[in-house]
Amino acid sequence: MAELKLVLGLAVLAAGALGGALPLRRFGREDAAGGRVLERAYAFSAGVFLAAGLVHLLPRADAAWRELGFDYPLAFALAAAAILLMLLFEHVLPPEEAHHALHAPSAERFSHLPEASPRGAYAVLIALSVHALLAGLALGTQRSAGGALVIFAALLAHKTVEGFALGVSLVRHGMPAGRAWTLLGLFALATPLGIALGAGLDAWLDDTTRGGLEATFLALAAGTFAYVATLDILREELQTPGDRLAKWLWVVVGAAGMGVLALWV
Repeated sequence: MAELKLVLGLAVLAAGALGGALPLRRFGREDAAGGRVLERAYAFSAGVFLAAGLVHLLPRADAAWRELGFDYPLAFALAAAAILLMLLFEHVLPPEEAHHALHAPSAERFSHLPEASPRGAYAVLIALSVHALLAGLALGTQRSAGGALVIFAALLAHKTVEGFALGVSLVRHGMPAGRAWTLLGLFALATPLGIALGAGLDAWLDDTTRGGLEATFLALAAGTFAYVATLDILREELQTPGDRLAKWLWVVVGAAGMGVLALWV
């Protein structure tokens, strides 16, 4: 069983890395500043994040809390708390001048890409990595080959799409190439790390504690995904003159694709 989990972990790592490598290799800094292809890809990633948070993560967190005996909608409260915390750190705590520089209209901010804020990309990285780590934990705790393979199929589908979305976000926020590849590597490693931790924790962590931690992180990640999709990505892209209908359609495509995945995983 340990050997099977190792092989599955390496396969998921490769899927995430390949998904993220495509936009990093395809788009240069000139494309990131104003290319329509990258702007539409960024809108597509917003749809992916929105559906990932609201269709995949939040229902799972709510179901986990209810299984633990909580009637109060704690998952939704934690997701709302994540949004409020993101607002605090991005829009309230920064000094006025720094806030204006970070959140000026999209066309103004991206006209000089080196000045673009990487905060949105880091928020995406953290949320995606938490999701990937928790998914790896779920696979690592499996005690049957059949259960592990079912979770692996779900991971493979999610990791490739989310890796692509992360790669687009890193390029769109003007992340230096070396750092972008490093952050992509950290994301790719999150699931294998989760598998290893899950396999180790399964021996001594009780089901209630493990379920509570998973439900908490899933709910927080769901709120972060919703925030990044709406108040970061879409607010930026829809402020840019022109091409708004095409961007909206790509948001729909991204959200619909993740929504269809929910029929099986």
